[in-house]
Amino acid sequence: MLFAALAACAPQTAPQTAQQPGPASARTEPAHKPRNVVLIVIDDVGVDLVGAYESYYRSLGMPPGTPANTPVIDQLLAARGLMFTSAWTSPTCSPSRAQLLTGRCAFRTGVGRILPQSGGPSAERSVGLSLRETLLPMVLHAAPQPYVCAALGKWHLASADQLDAYPLHPLGQPAGRWFDIYAGSLFNLQDPDTHAEEKTAYWRWTKFYATALESGVNPCPPGEPPCSVTVSGPPSSSYACVDTANDALTLLPRLAEPFFLYLCFNGPHFPEHVVPKGLPRATCEGSVVASAPCALSTPPTTPELVRCMLAEVDAQIGRVLCAVDASDTIVILAGDNGTVPEAALAPYKPEHGKASMFEGGIHVPLIVRSPDLAPARDGATCGQLVGFTDLFATIAELAGVAREHVQAEDSISFAPYLAGGDRALRKTLFVDELTPNFTPDAETGAPPESYVCERQNQAIRDERFKLVRRWRRDANDAKKVRCTEELFDLLEGGPPDTSVDPPRPTRDFFEQRNLLRRGAVPEGPAAQALAALRAQLDANYPTLLR
Repeated sequence: MLFAALAACAPQTAPQTAQQPGPASARTEPAHKPRNVVLIVIDDVGVDLVGAYESYYRSLGMPPGTPANTPVIDQLLAARGLMFTSAWTSPTCSPSRAQLLTGRCAFRTGVGRILPQSGGPSAERSVGLSLRETLLPMVLHAAPQPYVCAALGKWHLASADQLDAYPLHPLGQPAGRWFDIYAGSLFNLQDPDTHAEEKTAYWRWTKFYATALESGVNPCPPGEPPCSVTVSGPPSSSYACVDTANDALTLLPRLAEPFFLYLCFNGPHFPEHVVPKGLPRATCEGSVVASAPCALSTPPTTPELVRCMLAEVDAQIGRVLCAVDASDTIVILAGDNGTVPEAALAPYKPEHGKASMFEGGIHVPLIVRSPDLAPARDGATCGQLVGFTDLFATIAELAGVAREHVQAEDSISFAPYLAGGDRALRKTLFVDELTPNFTPDAETGAPPESYVCERQNQAIRDERFKLVRRWRRDANDAKKVRCTEELFDLLEGGPPDTSVDPPRPTRDFFEQRNLLRRGAVPEGPAAQALAALRAQLDANYPTLLR
């Protein structure tokens, strides 16, 4: 069967470079010291935008796409790490970031939709992550060798009203319960004067300092952090993705080890724009740069702009990798959700992109480069099921935290795959989103009694089949709830390959065939999978629309 052959982790071919980038002199530390961890999150990047994933899926017969030029991700991460090809997250950014940092799904954290950048009458509907939540830094603080935990770049986990009441949200309450250090954009980028997501926002934007980044340097005149400042000036220094990389370069040499750096680039999230010229590039030995400037039409199209923006993020990641000691640091790269519909190019479907429960919305890049990676995993792909929630337990295990101390219901460590294991750690993978947000009850963890869920989307898959449930409450009659379902055979649901005899099944790369369409009744393996996935949803992931 096709799906059985694709489930295991297997070698991949990708461009190689002569030497791994790193600082001029590597640190010498005791062999037992836990590894540092740098977790890089890129914004609105599905697998369609990354060159290494394009190469992989074309090898499976997918029609050619148009990825961005991503030499750093392709050559210095994917070709030297383990690239996961069945990774899921939420279809939008605030819920996905909450899942990553808590190891819990949206129906547990209450963060099920994007957080707007202003308060007002809808503030109760858009509440952010509760300060009562246990975040990954808390677990790392309590590791056998405690970690210093820093966050840079986009946060997007607190509502405007929460920040008014407690500006230090990224640090937790009391300050330092979550991250020890934070600086970056609390929401998406906005022009500080117009409060609009204008094209200039990438080089004129509001930056929040919860703490200073460099000893003896006060970013908040007059007074000490916290403060918000306007970042404005030549793009070579004020461009948001450059600023985030600069902060990482400032911080990395100063962080006590072991450390966890949560590094979140704003790009290539809107506002789409022409990337300024002359931005800094990696110069360390072994670094890579794009072979040619990013090409744009006149006038440029949105898909072109987004790809050039991602190429710039790729270049800034290269600068960060120059400061990372590859001998003692694990680097993880992940996309927070799929590509925006406006940037989709054939064969991908715009309506299947970000904010949808289709693969284009929830299937994202996830790559792990580690000095402890099993030799057979170096430059390999892994088709086993992993989710954003699993990063919590994985990083905790890599930090030496005992599994019984990881209280995250939806998180399963995939560290065994890095060590060479092939046994499937998950039989199913689940993600959800919901509206409106809520703050879980302090005692029960359930939604408050007054909560009324209006919409909830759920997706669950096994290694072959995927079931999507969409729940809706009638706007005119709150007692009426409607549920629709779609079932896809991801691995054998495509049109038969008639070039061989007998015809061979192919992958349904773009979810073109809903097995439940127009009342169809699946048979055989599809019927068995439908019953099993429905039972899983009913037992483990009950809807909040009752």
